Amino acid sequence: MRLRRRIFCILLTLLTLLIDTSFLPFLGLKMQFVPRVCLVSTILIGTVLGSTQGIIYGALAGILLGIGAYQPSGMTAVIYTVCAFSAGFISARTKPALVTVLPPALAYMIYEISMLVYYYFSTGYFPLAKFGEAGIRLVIALLLIQLLYIPSIRILKPSSIGRARR
Repeated sequence: MRLRRRIFCILLTLLTLLIDTSFLPFLGLKMQFVPRVCLVSTILIGTVLGSTQGIIYGALAGILLGIGAYQPSGMTAVIYTVCAFSAGFISARTKPALVTVLPPALAYMIYEISMLVYYYFSTGYFPLAKFGEAGIRLVIALLLIQLLYIPSIRILKPSSIGRARR
């Protein structure tokens, strides 16, 4: 069972990493409205399996994305790790009815806020339109998490969701 979980999580992380870096940029979509699919998968893993697994797969996704993409590698690894950890941490302390909404939303907001701060300090310019784009990405990311939550529960079969893990 554990081996199947690991293989599924690694394959999900690698698949979403490939989607993020080599498939989505060439579709002709407006990329300012497309959420980071790899981040969505690590937040989902953190929500379903807990904060420890979130740290592992968040760090893995952040390091691989930093190596193969256009984002700063150290910052990406830290942000992905913090987001996946916070999703697992908050999901362990959330009521089961809110597990699919509250932890992923807060974790994705951590990512968006940190990227807005990075954008401001790297350019010195902060347009207010970035808030709207971040809100649209948040809504789309939450919809993706809602779609992937039930299949991931059935595949991963976690021991507890939405209550304190001991």
